[in-house]
Amino acid sequence: MDAIECIMTRRTCRAFKPDMPEREKLDAILQAARCAPSGMSRFTRRFTVVTNADWLARMNERVRTLAGDASVSSNLERNGDKGYSCNYHSPVFVIVSADPAYGTSRDDCACALENMFLAAHAVGLASCWINQLGGDSCEKLRDLLSEAGVPEGNRVYGCCALGYAAAEPAPRKPRSEEIAYFS
Repeated sequence: MDAIECIMTRRTCRAFKPDMPEREKLDAILQAARCAPSGMSRFTRRFTVVTNADWLARMNERVRTLAGDASVSSNLERNGDKGYSCNYHSPVFVIVSADPAYGTSRDDCACALENMFLAAHAVGLASCWINQLGGDSCEKLRDLLSEAGVPEGNRVYGCCALGYAAAEPAPRKPRSEEIAYFS
């Protein structure tokens, strides 16, 4: 598919099959992330790929204790009888982090995440942006992040849940037609 079609047809997935994606597909997604722009070409971002089900279960339990009641309720509603999972039970979880000393770290990670979402769609995988490991939660999860391989000084700016979709994604919500102004 071409780039415009990929952008226009990609959807967020919140229901994943337990099947592990092929390594070639994961490598292609990570290569796309590496090719994302970085402010002043510093490339300080780090991609930590977690496929360990035990670590994911422990991370989810910890995140659940940190989340507010509304967030937990919303997640349980979306996951139904599968139970709480901030990564919607995806078999692959990519933590995107960077050195917070650089002013463009957040933006650099966001660019890399978007490339991951588009590349996942292009190779037939589903994805979802996960934010629960960033911000104040980052330090409260430091032991788990270190265990997974996230560098000690790095801050988590976002994560990518990856896998095969267990259900068709929801239809695209209407977008405003007034998006550009020319002068």
